[in-house]
Amino acid sequence: MSYMEFKPLVKKVNMKPKGIVEIVLETSISDLQGKIEPLSSMIDRRAEASLDSLVVNYNVTINTKTNKPVIEYKVDDTGIVQEVKSEGEQLEAELGLPKEKIPTKEEQVEADRSVIDDFIREGFAPEFYDTPYDIRNIIQRKLDGETYMKIASELGLSSGRIVELVDRYYTRIAPLAMKWDEWRKSKAELKKTEESKPVDQNDDATEEHAENQDSAEDDKAEGCDDSDEQEASAAPTEQPEEDPKEGTDGGETQDVAAAAIDKEKLEAFILSGQAPAFEGITFDFPDLLRRKKDGETWIELAKGLGVSSGKLQTEWREYKKLVTEHLSQLNSDGEQGAA
Repeated sequence: MSYMEFKPLVKKVNMKPKGIVEIVLETSISDLQGKIEPLSSMIDRRAEASLDSLVVNYNVTINTKTNKPVIEYKVDDTGIVQEVKSEGEQLEAELGLPKEKIPTKEEQVEADRSVIDDFIREGFAPEFYDTPYDIRNIIQRKLDGETYMKIASELGLSSGRIVELVDRYYTRIAPLAMKWDEWRKSKAELKKTEESKPVDQNDDATEEHAENQDSAEDDKAEGCDDSDEQEASAAPTEQPEEDPKEGTDGGETQDVAAAAIDKEKLEAFILSGQAPAFEGITFDFPDLLRRKKDGETWIELAKGLGVSSGKLQTEWREYKKLVTEHLSQLNSDGEQGAA
């Protein structure tokens, strides 16, 4: 017995005399690698066949005045697809006006089913409550290798009914999946562009300059920007020739300790979880720094928090300043105890 699977193109369906139907399939040699001989042995023999279309056709309603789809979609930063109301619909809803009747036409669009399957696999496909069955789960089981016949038997349905429900679901989510695919491709292209940047490019400095140019003077006045820290860490550590005189507050010793704290040591201390919480610091910077080390940018982190990157980085510099002072105090206390 011979068995094989391949993905052919249906070329012709010929109606012949005596109720015979001739189906012509076309595929590539690579798709039949190692299958030519078994397939040839099946000529003039009966075989069981099952064809499942890899193209999903769906209709898009077009506004003939604007030549744009009546229903449009947008994708948020997490990949969730949502329907976007036109400005006219929003205004009608806000003012309670009757909907304007617009001239429309239907256009048929083809979608690659593999894109919709990815949309379902990744967990972005919506669930509709007007169907009594979990169609997403049925499709996932089919993608994992189960047959419609087996699934239909478990649900007490005919395989034809299962196929009908699946086809209807594919058609319904196709426009969402295509919009999601655009978002996926643009995100991959952006990542590719970022990875192609020179290795020695200072991404942090570029982002901070672009996002905080307006607040640069204030940052310098506060003495807490990265350039000040780098200059401080690069400066030679001067040891006092003699102990502070009686009555001093040890400020010179604390300044020396602060100068000895470089950027790597500061970040390692923050990531260790030993840094205390400070009043006025609203973000979890140990976690944010960990995510930034894993490849996220300040802009992406800020979007996830729903704030501007300028606000986030301003508080980050204030947080680093407070941690630096805390470490300086620890170093100062340690030196005094050792003395």
